[in-house]
Amino acid sequence: MKKKIWYTYDDVHRVIKQLADKVKASGVQYDAMIAIGGGGFIPARILRCFLNIPIYAVTTAYYDGEHTGKVTDSVKKIQWLDPLPETLKGKNVLVVDEVDDSRVTLEFCLNEFAKEDFGTIGIAVLHEKIKEKKGKLPEGMPYFSGITVQDWWINYPWDADDIDEHNRLADQATID
Repeated sequence: MKKKIWYTYDDVHRVIKQLADKVKASGVQYDAMIAIGGGGFIPARILRCFLNIPIYAVTTAYYDGEHTGKVTDSVKKIQWLDPLPETLKGKNVLVVDEVDDSRVTLEFCLNEFAKEDFGTIGIAVLHEKIKEKKGKLPEGMPYFSGITVQDWWINYPWDADDIDEHNRLADQATID
């Protein structure tokens, strides 16, 4: 069984503050974020508190909703910026996701964005898992991670059915 870890909203907020500081220190002024849904939505919203830039959203499907932990044959676009809004053309965008795990979805999205008329495309992830990745990031894109973590199953507070139980497990630092 894969080890598990729980993060609270407070934990996430603190890490995103550190992530925002890294993005600001890079010297690139990002004009907007593109959140990869569903996991990137909440980190992008919190990151907006620190970067004060608008959020756009895309959604893909890679994980099989009927079989937990299983993946499909390929990543599919569910919701996309098609056509690309005029307000984003030539702009620097920061692509936000919650976790850099296999990199398959991230690679797919970044390769699609690289075909568009953007300035700098940066990447910001809350958690970067220490593991061999299946996907590859395109060359030359700035990469920022909040923290690096072991290859454990991450339980985020926004996925919890019972937030009190989730926070109890996080407080106990329970790892199964």
